[in-house]
Amino acid sequence: MNRFPFNKLMLVILAALVICGSAIDSAAMGPADTAQMPQRPLLRVGVMPNYPPMIFKLNNKITGMETDFAFLLGDALNRDVTFVELPFTELINALMEGKIDIVMSGMTVTQARQVRVSFTDPYLKIGQVAMMRVQDASKYSSLMRIRECNGSVGVIKGTTGEAYVRANFPKASPIITVKDAREAPDLLNNRRIELFVYDAPAIAWLVSENETTLKGFWEPLNDEYLAWAVNRDDQALLRAANTALATWKKAGTVNQLVKKWLPYWKTSE
Repeated sequence: MNRFPFNKLMLVILAALVICGSAIDSAAMGPADTAQMPQRPLLRVGVMPNYPPMIFKLNNKITGMETDFAFLLGDALNRDVTFVELPFTELINALMEGKIDIVMSGMTVTQARQVRVSFTDPYLKIGQVAMMRVQDASKYSSLMRIRECNGSVGVIKGTTGEAYVRANFPKASPIITVKDAREAPDLLNNRRIELFVYDAPAIAWLVSENETTLKGFWEPLNDEYLAWAVNRDDQALLRAANTALATWKKAGTVNQLVKKWLPYWKTSE
């Protein structure tokens, strides 16, 4: 039997150790390397998820039309989306303070809000509508009768619906503010309010959940437009969002998303 030279044996052992060491290092470094992979910058989206079907929670997960738009925008900007939940009345302040990058929460464009933020081009035309008990439908059968309601009217605090009711319902007493539209069905069914006034998409959703007891009057009290708000100093984001929105409108994507969440909705596209 030939003897294996000692120096060659040592070279084989050293080579084996190097290979094993490299494998161990690779296994140990694998997760670390993955964690250190460059990530896309965050797009911090401010939301108040209490407005189905625009933005709401289902099984503790934020969903809705605005969520779909947010992820589309994140891909268009090459940024990862993270949702920041805040009360609706705090969203604009958070935007101005740099805590969020954009508000995508069913926000209506108003002159008052435009003083503090910049709005993208609108993506949906809506209006305020009234919800009532089924048995009161004949009582509130016209816009005039709705505006002349001399009972209690429910609204969401800090919204254009509240502003509209306070300006155009002179006989309403009292005006009851709530934080979440999902409180409205109980308030109506328990006769704590006569009417509930809010954005048409939300009223349509609530009526669909309570169709045996509640009814909507679908002629809008006014015309409003939904858009996304950005910091007035972030004109680059405003331009990028408008560019993406224009592309989606041309491609029919906006219309598809509206129909997905509001299948009965009439769009201009």
